[in-house]
Amino acid sequence: MINKLKDADQIKLKIKKLFNYTFKNKALLLEAFSHKSLSKKNYERLEFLGDAVIRVVISNLLFKKYPASNEGELSRETQILVSKKSISKLSNEHQLVDLLLYKNLKIKSNTPLKTSISANLMESFIGALFIDAGYLKTELIIKDIYKNLLKKKNKIGEKDSKTKLQEYMQSINKPLPIYKTKRLPSSPHQPKFEITCKVDIDPKLAVHVCSTVQEGQQKTSKILLKKIKNEK
Repeated sequence: MINKLKDADQIKLKIKKLFNYTFKNKALLLEAFSHKSLSKKNYERLEFLGDAVIRVVISNLLFKKYPASNEGELSRETQILVSKKSISKLSNEHQLVDLLLYKNLKIKSNTPLKTSISANLMESFIGALFIDAGYLKTELIIKDIYKNLLKKKNKIGEKDSKTKLQEYMQSINKPLPIYKTKRLPSSPHQPKFEITCKVDIDPKLAVHVCSTVQEGQQKTSKILLKKIKNEK
C-alpha cells in the first residue's frame, strides 16, 4: 500500500483537516476509500452517486454565475469541470489517493491507474458526503474544492479543437476528419500513441505522439485548424 492510514478513524481525521467536516457514519467513509481489490463493499456505488452530485452542483453554480450564457456554453463548461481530468487534478491537490485502502495495486508505477483512481476517490467522497451531510453542506464543500476553477471568466464553454475542426468541415460541405491511432512500443503503465488526423482539404497528415488518444485527437485537430487559419 502507498498509505499508512488503516482505519476509518484516521481517514475521518484527515477529511476533517482537509474539508472541515466530521463524518457521522464511519462505515460509509471507510467504504468511500476502499478499492474493490480490498472488499466487495467498495467505493464504486458511491462514485456513481458522487459523479451525479458534482454535475448537479456545478451545473447549478454555472447557471447562476453566467445568466447570459446559452445552453451549449453552460453544457460544455460543465463537461470541462466535471471531466475525469479536472476531478483527478482536484483530487491530487488534496492527496486523496493517500487515503486509499487496497491490496496488490502498483499505483506508484502506474500513472494512468493513479489518475483514474484519484478521480474515482473524489467522486466517491462526494457521494458519501452527500449521504452523510445532505445537499447544502455538500454544495459548500464542492464550491470550495472548485474555487479556482470557478473564477469568473469573460467567456465559458469554448469549443475544443476537435469540435471546431468538425464544424468547419461541415460548414464547407466536406467529409469529417479521419483520426487513426497507432500504439507505439511502450510500457503498459506509460502508454504512448501516435495519433494522425486527415482532412479532405489538405494532403498532409497532422501527427502527434501522446499518452492518451483523446489528447492526440485534440492536438492534431489544433494543428490542422492553425494551418487552415494561416492559409486563409
